[in-house]
Amino acid sequence: MKSKADNNTNTRAAELMLAFAKRTGIHSEEDNSDRRYLWTDAFALLNFLALHNLEGSPRYEDYALRLIDLVHHHLGKFAENDERRGWISGLSDEEAEKHPTVAGLRIGKKLPERGSDDRFNQRLEWERDGQYYHYHTRWITALSTASEHFNQSDYKRWAAELSLAGAKFIEEDPALRMYWKMSVDLSRPLVPSMGAHDPMEGLLCALQVQHAIGENHKGFDRYIGNLKSLSSGADWSTTDALGLGGLLLNVVRAARLQSHIDLPDSVKPQKLLEDAERGLKSFAPTFKSAESAQYRLAFRECGLSLGLHVLEGSLNTLEKLDIHTTLEPEVFRLADEIDEFWQDEQNRESPGFRDHLDINEVSLASSLLAISCPEIFGGA
Repeated sequence: MKSKADNNTNTRAAELMLAFAKRTGIHSEEDNSDRRYLWTDAFALLNFLALHNLEGSPRYEDYALRLIDLVHHHLGKFAENDERRGWISGLSDEEAEKHPTVAGLRIGKKLPERGSDDRFNQRLEWERDGQYYHYHTRWITALSTASEHFNQSDYKRWAAELSLAGAKFIEEDPALRMYWKMSVDLSRPLVPSMGAHDPMEGLLCALQVQHAIGENHKGFDRYIGNLKSLSSGADWSTTDALGLGGLLLNVVRAARLQSHIDLPDSVKPQKLLEDAERGLKSFAPTFKSAESAQYRLAFRECGLSLGLHVLEGSLNTLEKLDIHTTLEPEVFRLADEIDEFWQDEQNRESPGFRDHLDINEVSLASSLLAISCPEIFGGA
């Protein structure tokens, strides 16, 4: 059932990532801080590690290390268009270098966050900076994977500290609730609602990093307890392409965790897989594979193809763990259709693709690389 990646597929992914590295200041000492964006950078980090595993070239490890440094020194600090200066944490430079993620990381949006007295504008809020919980979980995953790759304990600790910063997104009084977006300094919510998969992703990340650091880090018990409460009884099914892709990645992550952590029923891999299958069976018949590029969002579709590739590449491992899928082969073929469509140069020249070039090309590269390296994208 699995389509094999050929040399052309991996070469295409490498070309996309080298172009990204040059555009965004990773390739050289020339800094390009306005291209730092936490979601894109999280997948870029995984892509560089995958390329190193495939090609063995040390330059990809160099890119990965430089990217981690750039993300922390730009998104761990207030933006240039913010009247505040220095590290978000308020720590001295010396201490902040040791704890760059302890107060979270900015999204990297071009516009400053909404002021406390400014009226909420849903359209404009998408363009404003702040902190997204689901971007935290992406960087936690990437850092955790990098910590294993480089055997670097600092990355493990920084992933744990970023996880704990997520506690600021949760309010306990008068009732337990979670926010999707917070201000840069995590002092106030900017979007008073919860992301559909945020508590599940946060719980898996928190359990993973708590296990990795091998100690009862202060604050984890209460934080994990709240995430368990927020996740209890949840139905994670969705028909959103990007949401489905993320859910599939978490199936594989949860399967890995289950071997050494007693997971709550709400985030056990078979439960996540069944919810994903329900969404996919509704989504697949409605997917318009021949629709024009101008009406499609590449990074959302590539998020789905990435999840499908990772799940398909992990089926043998899942079967050994008694985790079974009911998905038909044609559902997995959606990933190949998406990859083929967005590898077409004409489709990549559409205004929608060019307007969000970094996130689109990095997402496409992730999907292509996951065919050969599903283990890189399925959680550390």
